[in-house]
Amino acid sequence: MAEETNTQQVEIRDYAIDEYVPMEARYYGAKEMTSTWICANANPTTWYMGTILGALGLGGALLSAIIGNPLVYLILALVGIIGYKVASTNMGLCRVPFGIAGSKLPSFINALQFVGWCGVNTYIAATPLATLLCSIFGGDPHSPIMLIISVFIILLITTFVSVYGAKYIGKAQIVAVACLAILSVWIGIRIFSLVSFSDIWKWSITDNPANSGWSLSFGGGLDIILANGFAWVMCAADYTRYTTSKKSATVAPMIGATLGFLWFVLIGATGAIAVAVTNGGLFDPYSADLSYICSSLGMGSIANLLIVISTIAVNMINIYSGGFSTANISEKLPPKGSMIGLGILSMLLALTPLVLGSFLDTFQVFLGYLGAVFPPCIAVLVVDYYLVRGQKYDITQFNNKNGPYWYKNGINWTGVISWVAGAAIYFAAKFLPGVCDSIGQVLFSFLATGIIYFIAAKATYKPETAEKEN
Repeated sequence: MAEETNTQQVEIRDYAIDEYVPMEARYYGAKEMTSTWICANANPTTWYMGTILGALGLGGALLSAIIGNPLVYLILALVGIIGYKVASTNMGLCRVPFGIAGSKLPSFINALQFVGWCGVNTYIAATPLATLLCSIFGGDPHSPIMLIISVFIILLITTFVSVYGAKYIGKAQIVAVACLAILSVWIGIRIFSLVSFSDIWKWSITDNPANSGWSLSFGGGLDIILANGFAWVMCAADYTRYTTSKKSATVAPMIGATLGFLWFVLIGATGAIAVAVTNGGLFDPYSADLSYICSSLGMGSIANLLIVISTIAVNMINIYSGGFSTANISEKLPPKGSMIGLGILSMLLALTPLVLGSFLDTFQVFLGYLGAVFPPCIAVLVVDYYLVRGQKYDITQFNNKNGPYWYKNGINWTGVISWVAGAAIYFAAKFLPGVCDSIGQVLFSFLATGIIYFIAAKATYKPETAEKEN
């Protein structure tokens, strides 16, 4: 009987948004968290971002990554410790600064971004999988039917594994990181067997007059890096609520995410520049995706298989976290059912480039959306927890309509209006002198939102509310 009781105490399962995860039920250690966050960024999409950053030259891409990457993942660590202490998801935490009902808006928008990432990742990996299938069964890997079949297979596997919970995702990331290590080393060897490091380092987008139609400012490069990073910050607590120590919740994801991004974004930039050098200096980000680079470097089926494995692994994070984002919108939407629905939506979105034509243009619009909505949301959450409420959130009140987080009709208008103002500032910053060429729109809107919310919250926050919080 005692053994049965002990088994129940350490049961590993997915906990509800307003349900505290006891320490004995937590299973994410530092190793699993590091590998999870390495894999979150060491993927074909990060590679593709690297090809865009290649427009800055290798030195410019490296500098923007060294500045922007640690900065945004320091913020990830700040949110990670909130998840560890409060033991709720990101969207559960949003019930405090935005209100129980008001948090449904970031939940809806957050779910959209996970669908977007899955669609982007899957489209990039569809061609490598189609190439593998055609090498076995015959056919044209670039035909619409083969791409559709490949998209279906990738998302079917992704969704199937995701619905069984985060404990399987952590193990999948470890395998994926090993595959990605092999792929990156292999690509690096192939690159430098064809082009010298000196030629890659010296290359500039001005080397070929045909590049005059393509440009990227330093601030624009930071925006790409920060928009991607803040998107991951939006799901940090989904995993750190299951971590076994503060180190696992903060240092491990920060190191993992930083290494993963630096690793693959620099490989992407180096590969794109190497191809440009071999093409007389012509820079073409429209065709410099991972599959194209691997093909140009003479890499075969094994490389394509590694691309597909890494994509499935990172998509598991998107589907899993997206399921809990939609669960915060309505209790009638169970997380696992939501995961299945998000998998279907991701499948449809992954096929849109077949209709729209340009994947790069679609991807840049998506990054702009991320940069506009998520940094202000995170700014409100971080300022609220650390500066306004003194690190005191009460998870037992997360679903209480008579509690401190219901505010007026379930919405904390101070948080919502600050968030909307921050998004507006992102777009306005484009027209402010010097912003785009220096810190970029994303960081500018994040800092501005934090200041706005801090002033507004201090003016409206009632101290007696804190007495109700643990």
